[in-house]
Amino acid sequence: MNTLILISLSISEFVDGLGFTVLINDCFILMSIFMLFIFINKNSAINKKNKSEAPIWTH
Repeated sequence: MNTLILISLSISEFVDGLGFTVLINDCFILMSIFMLFIFINKNSAINKKNKSEAPIWTH
């Protein structure tokens, strides 16, 4: 999760260095937050799936 935040920061710094407008920079940050949100949801779904399968493995 920390690596995604670092990647988004480096992308925004890179875009800033190129001299793009603030609007495009904000879009990159919003996209990275959205991707992070999806990543967290995917992990929680996987954890729920593993918990539901746990009794099957014990029998």
